[in-house]
Amino acid sequence: MKITPLTANTFASDGGAMFGLVPKGIWKRLSPVDDHNRIPQRANVLLIETDDRKFGLVDTGCGDPAWFSEKEREMHQLEDDWLLSGELQAQHLSFGDIDFVLLSHAHWDHAGGLLTPEGESVFPNAEIFLRQAEVDCATGGDPLLYKSYPSKIQKTFDVLSDRIFPVPDDEPEVLPGIYLLPAEGHSDGQAGIFFSGTELAGREGTLVSALFTGDNCPSQHHLRMVFQTAYDTYPLKTRAWKQEWLPRCVADEILLLFTHDPFTYGAWIEEDAKTEYKVTKCYLGEL
Repeated sequence: MKITPLTANTFASDGGAMFGLVPKGIWKRLSPVDDHNRIPQRANVLLIETDDRKFGLVDTGCGDPAWFSEKEREMHQLEDDWLLSGELQAQHLSFGDIDFVLLSHAHWDHAGGLLTPEGESVFPNAEIFLRQAEVDCATGGDPLLYKSYPSKIQKTFDVLSDRIFPVPDDEPEVLPGIYLLPAEGHSDGQAGIFFSGTELAGREGTLVSALFTGDNCPSQHHLRMVFQTAYDTYPLKTRAWKQEWLPRCVADEILLLFTHDPFTYGAWIEEDAKTEYKVTKCYLGEL
């Protein structure tokens, strides 16, 4: 098995929202910020090639920018073209070559690429997997979550209902060596997607363990317990997840793969007396 990070979209988000309780005086030293308080982000996704030549994606990004109004594209600083199409072409693949999609969670910037603006499937041959708990969150109709799962996402679940396969927590291995593990916090059904023994693009020949973190740790600057987004539905669960997983990543040399870092796709980390954890080496990017 081999994983290759790709950029599905570039966009911008409010810096205060992305760092929650952290004062701007601190987070502005970590990320460029524009006059509207926005910081740059990427929708980072993973291309998976299995040993039997099946191809899959982890997350799909925001989707075709044509989904969005001119005002929304300006607000989010979305590019005019959907970068994922070109990224796949560079790998000599098309949307039709994708056999499966694994979703960390179903928010707009992760599951927004499953439908075309016309309401058709982007990946006509793909089966879609996400945790059962996230399916329940996205389709349960909780009025408190209407911003998390807007009408576009509701339509996605309606149109693709026969292709969506909920993953129970007692059977998390969806493919050999790939696990959708509970990562509650940012959403109640979010998955941390764990790879046991995979090759990395650019580092062929060596097997590593890797963890796609979901938005519990969207960038290299979210390693500290209280550095988390204001979008987290259950903030204390986000911290509990970090308390469980970050020490494991240090001890077992697990590569963290970030969902929104605009400068690196992933990193190996170590404990740090001052900042709790720090990056020791980036994967396909810079500190």
